Amino acid sequence: MAGAQADAEGCTDYEWHTAWSQCVEELPTGQELQCEAAPQPASPDSGMAGWFADPSNLDKSEGIGTYSRYGYAGYQLPMYGSQEMAIGGGCVDAVSVPNGADTANALANMEFNLSVATVGAANSMRQAAWEPDNMWGWSNEFMEQGTEVLYRQIFTVFGAVTVGLIGLYLLWRSKQADMNNAVTTVAWAVLILVLVTAVVRWPVKAAEYTDQALTIGMNLSTVLINDDQVEGCIREDGMDRERYDELKELNGEDFCIDTRTAAVVASDTVAGQVLYQNWLRTMLGQSEEVTFQERDGEVVEDADGNPVVTESNAAYKYGPALFAAQAFSWQEDAEADDPGTRNDLIEEKQELWRNLVAQIQTEDPEAYANISGQRAWERTGTGFLALLTAIFFSLFDLTASILIILGFMIVRFAIVALPIIGTIALLRPAGGPFKRLVNTVLGAIINVAIFSLAAVIYIWASSRILGTAMPVWLQVVLIGLLGVAAWLLLRPGRRIAGLVAGGGVADSLLGRRTSETEREAERERERERTSRRRDDARPEEVPDSVRTPRGTDTLPEQKTGADQPAGAGGQSGTAASSGGGGSGGGEVYRPSRKE
Repeated sequence: MAGAQADAEGCTDYEWHTAWSQCVEELPTGQELQCEAAPQPASPDSGMAGWFADPSNLDKSEGIGTYSRYGYAGYQLPMYGSQEMAIGGGCVDAVSVPNGADTANALANMEFNLSVATVGAANSMRQAAWEPDNMWGWSNEFMEQGTEVLYRQIFTVFGAVTVGLIGLYLLWRSKQADMNNAVTTVAWAVLILVLVTAVVRWPVKAAEYTDQALTIGMNLSTVLINDDQVEGCIREDGMDRERYDELKELNGEDFCIDTRTAAVVASDTVAGQVLYQNWLRTMLGQSEEVTFQERDGEVVEDADGNPVVTESNAAYKYGPALFAAQAFSWQEDAEADDPGTRNDLIEEKQELWRNLVAQIQTEDPEAYANISGQRAWERTGTGFLALLTAIFFSLFDLTASILIILGFMIVRFAIVALPIIGTIALLRPAGGPFKRLVNTVLGAIINVAIFSLAAVIYIWASSRILGTAMPVWLQVVLIGLLGVAAWLLLRPGRRIAGLVAGGGVADSLLGRRTSETEREAERERERERTSRRRDDARPEEVPDSVRTPRGTDTLPEQKTGADQPAGAGGQSGTAASSGGGGSGGGEVYRPSRKE
């Protein structure tokens, strides 16, 4: 533990953690070990995960979070100090290193590479889903040209024919004096004409308005997700390069400006909590631990306004600097285009690595044992937990992003397809395809709204879980259960099936799956319920003229002339002779109610 507030050189633990670049000059020079080489710094977009790294240029300039500063560089797991010079002059494994350390470390590196790639894919998909302006910029020309061609070649030609058919239909209905149907038919045709014309006139605007309405929930991430690194930074929505340079010129280069979009904020949070914290545990065998001095329930601050640290570990104090020593930031990578500059940066970072490792060896021998490979097999287990965390987190996150992207795509294809479907839908009896299109679009919009909010809440809850002091295995379990709960609650599989089936708005909102077979079965059940209610009605509620006996009911025995009372025979004979065939004054058969 690095328990002192400030070391002999003057930098506090908090300053090492937040502004390590101002303290590296105070490090004693570390001895270069024989048979060992400091790790080669990696570029932000290198390796398998580098495919998915794409923050905006402004985010790269400011570099507030781990992802927006380093991309996916720096997550390699080198062993430094595992080799020593043998008596014969060759390099051999150190005595303190267990058998198979190289194999164990290779497995840990493979597990961590898969973890970084998994999180990178989730972050990239989320950025595509949450930033429709960047994702769907290519579709503007597609919508404009597609709707214009279809409107001109199909709607204006065949639409005129359809309008003529509507006129003939109205003339035919006018002979029957059916005003209700006539007005409904005309109103329906006018509605379709206005809707198709408006969408064709402004297809891009229609999509943009939809995008702006649906990204409101995604922007909640900048409010819900707390980032300690943005304290003292200003934030302006829609900031461009000109405004950014103006603020820097007015306030100085050290002035902090948070230019990150909601998607990049989420990516920084996920990269910091899921990747960086697991890298610390795998590399140093410990997560960040720090205790601040408190007085009356409030954190005590020093003369510079920084919190006073009473106790911290090597992961908190030296972790950010050690990570930076094996990773190029976006700015450093851009400056390293020149080979000479790149070599100087590499030597500078390798020297920083050696000095940090030497200082960690002095202050925390246990952390150094992890760096030197003495606990290589523990790295394998920790890397496996990191992989499980990445997989459990990404399952629901990827699904939510896919549904959001699918919703935006459905809206755009519906805009292009509207002139074709609207041509047929002008006839109200043929409006089924149009109604299904509307239901599908509304369902897609509802899915985007629901899953954008769910994704923000899911990331926020996951970051809170990973930020607790719970054991790592319990954090992994809770992340997995959180994804399962979100999956069971929102039922993304049924929502996708509902979009394919063209269910109603209620089906999309509640996540119900209604295929044509299920709808037909529901109609059949409704007919059975109606029939059962009619059969169970009380006899006096059903007119005698429409009541028929059931097959199980038997007619009452007819009374013979001998059984009839006096005078009844004459009346019966009179009724019979009259040929009326009615019930007359006789008894009316009423079947008993079936219990």
